Amino acid sequence: MVESTPSSLSYGGSIHQKHKEASGWRLGSRDTSNSLVTSRIVNEQLRNIALAGSGITLACVVLVTSLAAANWADVRLDRIGQAAVGDALPPGWQVRPVRGQKAPMTRVVQDDTHGQALRFEARGQAAFFGNELKDAIDVSNGRLRWSWRVDKPLANAVLQDAARDDSPARLMVIFGRQGLFARPRILFYTWGHAEPRGTSFASRASDRMHVIVLRNREDPIGTWLTEQRDLDADYRAAFGASSQNMGGIGFMSDTENVPSHGIALLGPVHWMPSFR
Repeated sequence: MVESTPSSLSYGGSIHQKHKEASGWRLGSRDTSNSLVTSRIVNEQLRNIALAGSGITLACVVLVTSLAAANWADVRLDRIGQAAVGDALPPGWQVRPVRGQKAPMTRVVQDDTHGQALRFEARGQAAFFGNELKDAIDVSNGRLRWSWRVDKPLANAVLQDAARDDSPARLMVIFGRQGLFARPRILFYTWGHAEPRGTSFASRASDRMHVIVLRNREDPIGTWLTEQRDLDADYRAAFGASSQNMGGIGFMSDTENVPSHGIALLGPVHWMPSFR
């Protein structure tokens, strides 16, 4: 097992430490994902074809339609497939332990379902892991899809109790471009315990962070589960405002409050544009 090495991420101060530190999230490296052509550009191309009428040949229609389809293909964001089995993290990922805590151990592992996965094992540890995207993504027209698995859940965690606020798996979506004094908004899609699925609440530390419980103790352990979320709708519901672009993705595994032992795996993370 190779333990991830902390890097030079920057965070803000702390009230409830691990959540407050996330509010100052700033990543130093960027993903190499291909740029997306936004819905406005593609729709404009198709509108021009319609206006041109019979003067546009079928070949031109096929050409532009093919271009649109190519730009609306799924974009993989996690970069796990670019790593070698045994690596601590995929290329470009950064790690920042919660202040005063050690980072969980991470390793890229072989997986029968997804080829490769990123494994997190936390023993009374907590950290944020993340990857900033090269090109921010407009989330108003598409969905985020990812697969995750919990092999060892946390039996005594309670997400809304500061003394027991732990989770083996939180998929983080970071909104807005990062900067020296940036305080981005973050959605934490969380694997809870007794909390009902769909429970949603603002972080105690900052109104710029919001927790959405997707899984709990009723869900199967050791089984890959796939999620799809409308980030635009979730953002609006959480923050009461129009969504910002997605600037990065991340993962958090934290078991330091109970403390306890948790194991989780992250599989492919895809952005799936909608062709409207």
